[in-house]
Amino acid sequence: MWTAQKERISVSKFSLIFAVFAISLAYPAPTIAQSLKEIRIGSSNISVTNICTYFARDRKFFEKEGLDVKIIIVKTEAALPAAVAGNLDFSTMSTSSIEGTLRGMPLRLLAVTNRHPLLGLVVREGIRTVSDLKGKKLSVSSFGGATYGAALHLLKSHGLKPNEDVAILATGTNPARIAALKQGAIDAVLLSSPDDIRVAREGFKILVDVGNDYRLPWGGVSATLSKIRESPSEVKSVVRAVLRATRFITDPQNKIDVENYIARFFKLDKTSVEQFYQRLVPSLNPTGIVEKDKIQLVIDSAVERGLTSKPLDPDRVVDFSFVKEVETLGER
Repeated sequence: MWTAQKERISVSKFSLIFAVFAISLAYPAPTIAQSLKEIRIGSSNISVTNICTYFARDRKFFEKEGLDVKIIIVKTEAALPAAVAGNLDFSTMSTSSIEGTLRGMPLRLLAVTNRHPLLGLVVREGIRTVSDLKGKKLSVSSFGGATYGAALHLLKSHGLKPNEDVAILATGTNPARIAALKQGAIDAVLLSSPDDIRVAREGFKILVDVGNDYRLPWGGVSATLSKIRESPSEVKSVVRAVLRATRFITDPQNKIDVENYIARFFKLDKTSVEQFYQRLVPSLNPTGIVEKDKIQLVIDSAVERGLTSKPLDPDRVVDFSFVKEVETLGER
């Protein structure tokens, strides 16, 4: 009696072990770290221009595409050459990518995440109008790209001659330029949001929201021609993940979730988060595509600044085919 019962127990244990073994063969334990492909995305800083890429990383949209994304902070001047050399797989730059192509680099802008810049002209006390900048110093991040182009547009539209009436200084990252403003080394600075909001709460003033007038694409996904040619499925995966993040952020149903993310990501208080969110959502571009005339504005600006004497057709600097493919397949 006892022996039969013992035998039945042994058979049951064997059956259980066999079942577990069979399941393990059919559904092997996940090896995410081994299966994900590491890619490097270059960006000039942590700002609104790349929030969609960071969101895609933090919410594991890239992981769902089989990618382990490393976002590398590198100066604009170095990021594009690094991509061409193969040290970066993608970048979050849009205007700079177009300008690089105009200078002969084998680059293409694949998607645009921001319809226009979120840039505030932050000034010291005593400056009440843009015209008051005459004889003073204005800081930008670098000589090139959207921020520099915005500075030129802003000054010219108010009758000021860049580098004659107003000295333009390239002083690096947002923290470095904020420090220069506080120390009195500069009189005004173009800051991407929400840094403009944060500094304004410390006694400075946002004189102009530059994006209200300067409607050029700002932020996105770009890659080299060799990357596009050799790894089209990877390119598509990156574009899809970033667009998915952009659409999630702009969906009103996700407002609370997105505001909580913004608060953590930028370390903002509730009032600043609400102010930033109200500016952010209308500026984002969930389709990933912008009109040709917007791309033409970037090209015209580059020609005007002497970056190239051979302007290209907008179709020669962008490749929105991956965005269109994602749309066609209904992959949102």
